[in-house]
Amino acid sequence: MNISELTGMRPLLEAGKRLRRIAVRLSRAKTRDDAAAWLAACNQWEQDFAGFLDEQSRYGDGSMEDTHRRLVKARRMIRKRIREQHLFTFLDDELTKEGPVPATNNQIESWNARLRDMMRHHRGLRLIRRIKAICWWCHQHSQHPQPAAWLAANAITDQHIEELYRKAWESSPQGAYETYGIPNRYGTGINWNEFHTTTRYPDGTD
Repeated sequence: MNISELTGMRPLLEAGKRLRRIAVRLSRAKTRDDAAAWLAACNQWEQDFAGFLDEQSRYGDGSMEDTHRRLVKARRMIRKRIREQHLFTFLDDELTKEGPVPATNNQIESWNARLRDMMRHHRGLRLIRRIKAICWWCHQHSQHPQPAAWLAANAITDQHIEELYRKAWESSPQGAYETYGIPNRYGTGINWNEFHTTTRYPDGTD
C-alpha cells in the first residue's frame, strides 16, 4: 500500500509500472523462497533504473531536486524496510514455532477498529474506566477466556493504571521538565516567529 501510494494505481512511467508490479508481488510472498525472489526483483529494479532515478532537475531559483521524487522516495522507503528486516517478519523461526503467522496486520487493524467502535459507544467513561473496558473486551474476545473468578483476581487495578500513566508522563517532555527539571526540547516552547510575522493575524495581533 505504501509503494502503491507513491506509484499510483496506474503509473505511466516504465519504472513506476515495474515497481507497482513488485509491490503487488510483496503481498503474495508466503515462503522464504518467495521472499528471496521478491528481494532479487527489487534489487534488479534498482539496477535497471539507477540512472533514471538519479536524474536531477534544476529549478528557476537554481536549486536541484530529484526529477522523479515519488519513485526516489519509494526506493528510499524500500531500502529502509529491507535494512530494518521488517518486511518478512512473519517468516521468522522464533515467531512461527507455535504455528504460522499472518503476513499482514489486517487482523490486528480489524480488532483495533472494533475496540474504537466500542469506545465510541461508551464516550462518557473516564480514562481509567476506558482502559479497564479495553482490557475486559480483549479478555472476553480471547481464544480461551479465563473464568470470572480469575478475572476478578487478576484484573488491572486503578493503582496499576495510575503507575503506568505516571511513568508515561515522566517520559514526556513536559513531564520530564516538571518532575526532574529537564528543559523542554523541540515543539514545546514558544516560537518567536509565531508572534513576529510580516502578515497580520486576522484578529489584529501584531
